[in-house]
Amino acid sequence: MFNHTLATFAAELILLLLVGRLLGEGISRLGQPALFGQLLAGVLLGPSVFGALLPELRQIVFPDSKTLKSMIDAIAQIGILLLLLLTGMETNLALVRSRRRAVISSSLFGIAVPFACGLALAYALPEEAVPAHNRLVTALFLGTALSISAVKIVAMVLMEIGAIRRDLGQLILATAILDDTIAWIIIAVISGIAAHGRVDIASIGGSLAGTALFLAFSFSIGRRLVAALIVWVNDNLTIEVPVLTAILIVMLSMALTTELIGVHTALGAFIAGILIGHSPILSEQIEGQLRGFIMAFFSPVFFAVAGLGMDLRTLLDPTLALFTLAVVLVASVGKFSGALVGGRLGGLTTRESLALGVGLNGRGSTEVIIASIGLSMGALGSQLYTMIVAMAVITTMAMPPMLRWTMARVPLGEEEAKRLEKEDAEAADHLPKMERALVYVDDSPNGRLAARLAGLFAAHQQVLTTVIKPESAEERGSEEAAASKHVAEAAKATSELHEPKRAAAKRLVTERPPTPEDALEREISRGYDIVFVGIDRPTTEEAHLDERLQRLMAKFEGPVAIAINGAGAAGPADVPLDILLPAAGTGETRLAMEVALALGHASKGKVTALHVFDPHGDVALLRGRARRLGMSVLVHIHRAGKRVGVPVKGMTATNIRPEIEIRRALRGGRFDLVVLGISLRQGETKFLGPRTAALLHVLRTPALLITS
Repeated sequence: MFNHTLATFAAELILLLLVGRLLGEGISRLGQPALFGQLLAGVLLGPSVFGALLPELRQIVFPDSKTLKSMIDAIAQIGILLLLLLTGMETNLALVRSRRRAVISSSLFGIAVPFACGLALAYALPEEAVPAHNRLVTALFLGTALSISAVKIVAMVLMEIGAIRRDLGQLILATAILDDTIAWIIIAVISGIAAHGRVDIASIGGSLAGTALFLAFSFSIGRRLVAALIVWVNDNLTIEVPVLTAILIVMLSMALTTELIGVHTALGAFIAGILIGHSPILSEQIEGQLRGFIMAFFSPVFFAVAGLGMDLRTLLDPTLALFTLAVVLVASVGKFSGALVGGRLGGLTTRESLALGVGLNGRGSTEVIIASIGLSMGALGSQLYTMIVAMAVITTMAMPPMLRWTMARVPLGEEEAKRLEKEDAEAADHLPKMERALVYVDDSPNGRLAARLAGLFAAHQQVLTTVIKPESAEERGSEEAAASKHVAEAAKATSELHEPKRAAAKRLVTERPPTPEDALEREISRGYDIVFVGIDRPTTEEAHLDERLQRLMAKFEGPVAIAINGAGAAGPADVPLDILLPAAGTGETRLAMEVALALGHASKGKVTALHVFDPHGDVALLRGRARRLGMSVLVHIHRAGKRVGVPVKGMTATNIRPEIEIRRALRGGRFDLVVLGISLRQGETKFLGPRTAALLHVLRTPALLITS
């Protein structure tokens, strides 16, 4: 039997998605957020256009059916939660802490002034624009809607005008983050008032107490629970996209919690996003999958449904049109003046405060979400809802050119210029992007060396580190030392060396049971950024890699660090390392440089960079160019060492065989470690190049080979 309700529901979704995505594409090509196109799709399909031109056809597609409206509304409500989840994941509270005084001052004044203006404006609205049940709740919603900023819109505009990395750009973004956080707490309390229909001191007190307890638990125990859950799910479940399922369960659970304590689900979804965004293994792939899932379906449907709720015929009434203009002016002037005063009190210059006030005037999606919540709760009528959404669109479209003009008039400070130069230099670095390390070691000297170096690396980079051993390592008997113990000891010693009061190193290292050889591939698939390998005899006499290394590198696309103990010793974890870094300027040696500097900084040691010139290359006109290129490599390493606080010494030599000069530099025995970037050769199996093989054959200094 044909199901008319389901067919109509599918037709509505098709229209909302198709028109929303097409208009979003067109709007984005004009340099505006795609959500405006999705809103416009709802307006066109709503009573303002489709309903006015073809009322009978619209009644067929969008009938007045409670069942259909409930179905569409359910998707829109889930869309709100998912969008808030994304907003929370993009929220960096460290920004707020870094400029605490200016951020708090700007945010509080930037909220208080337009909030008070919004309250006053709400009491001036005509009766027909206010729902009959409670003008106070309407006033509170309007005040909140006029006083907040949209983090995503602010971030997008700052990126577009090239100001996201500037000190002032970061300050504007941090203030928007605090605005958003405060806004959802306010909305949570207002929803409690709306639920009771009156100002009940006891209920408000209960809502505030519940909100405070919820936030306290979330940012203490909850943060660790969420991080542990995501790590456990990622490492132990084999079904498809298990982390996405865990994220959705966390979000819905926290939304349900806030609903049960008498505040809106929006707060729970937003805080869940913050906690999930700080998870130590939230990879770009997982975040991309979640974003694609939301942006492809829930976002266009939500904003189109939000547009359906707008009736532009409201603006044909001169009185209501004037009130809409008043809403836009009050929102803009109130936010601008409040942020300006807050910025000056927070220690900003007048020009910086002006740019701050302009930057916080973008409302965007946050405004639409708040207005939709108010409409669904009955706190806003259709007319006031239309005014608020129109205000969000107008203020957001006006913000980019004004912000570009004001930011151009804020001079770049000397310290800021140095920071930007440093960030540009570090943009190509690999290590800051790493979140997890795998340590594959046995209890051979190579294994103990790899464990020590991995522990230094884990503590320095603050990456979660998993230690596994080959299954055959269990056969060594009771005298074997636990590999994870070596890694943990090195991590702990490094943490104590730099921050004596720090106890986080214990949580960085976990151990897996001895791994059967066929299970190594499954472990790699759990998502790692670098692998440290320390196994007995990693290469054969013919310089081919061990079978275990062959299988590992066939499945793992990232860098691999192979420990070769030579005739040296791993040494205690708290002894500074004197590291030799052969530098040739290739991609492998750049990564080796990063690892060497990380180990040098972790152990409070130093690095010596050795560049060997090829005499056959230094001929005729190329001689000066080759010499300059070699020296530029050493200068680059010296600058990189200066950035991270590691002393770097440069050495040069000339030889057709660089391995001879490396051996000569090591012969004095003063180096504790050589970090060597290598490129593997590929035949039937992977094998070392002849120069690397020749060097390792006579090497007596511990070495770490870096290859990708």
